Amino acid sequence: MNSFLSLLALLSILFPTLLTATSLTLRIPPHIPALPPSTTAILTITGRTLRAPITRSNSFIFNNITSADAGEYLLDIACKDYDFMSYGLDVKGEGPVVELYRVGRGGIQQGEKMRVGKEGFELRVVRAREYYEARSGFSPMDLLKNPMILIAIVGLAFVFGMPYLLDNMDPEMKAEFEEQQKKSILSGGAGTTNPLQNFDMAAWMAGKTAGSAEQSQDEGSATGSGSGVKARRRG
Repeated sequence: MNSFLSLLALLSILFPTLLTATSLTLRIPPHIPALPPSTTAILTITGRTLRAPITRSNSFIFNNITSADAGEYLLDIACKDYDFMSYGLDVKGEGPVVELYRVGRGGIQQGEKMRVGKEGFELRVVRAREYYEARSGFSPMDLLKNPMILIAIVGLAFVFGMPYLLDNMDPEMKAEFEEQQKKSILSGGAGTTNPLQNFDMAAWMAGKTAGSAEQSQDEGSATGSGSGVKARRRG
């Protein structure tokens, strides 16, 4: 018995880190499904990096953290499906003592440090990553945003709604409306004459040709009189 105790004392003196090792367990929330095998927890410190792959229990385990690993680490979770919150890990003292705390942008500590025991710590998921954009579904309301569709709907409303309006219209107003329709050019009423129907294209062209000839004769006479004046001046 004494020889065993002396052996332990000798080992503690020669290899103190063998007796002060501990493990760190980081758990994934229960509502998160199994993560891909490539998911890894990474502890980073200046000049050193520790990695722990995802286990079948959906957790990360860092084994044999000793007092020789003392320092402040940055904890990141490399996962292609989810974004995790960033944490800082402080390993210090004999034991060793592992404290975890939240880290914001720029490595600023947020909140108090919390000691992590054998039960481990549950990480927090920020959001799920989406690599594909969801296809937008068909909505009938999108058709109403088209101006052409709105014009067609208003036209159909006039076509099918006008008979009902005429049936419910006052008799005197209805008679006046029908009389105006008869006098309208669009309706082709007998009392109205369309100016385009009696238009004589040949007469209009003949008048335009005669006007052009008269204008040219006037210009010729004016030119002749001007040349006669110049001849008189020369004589």
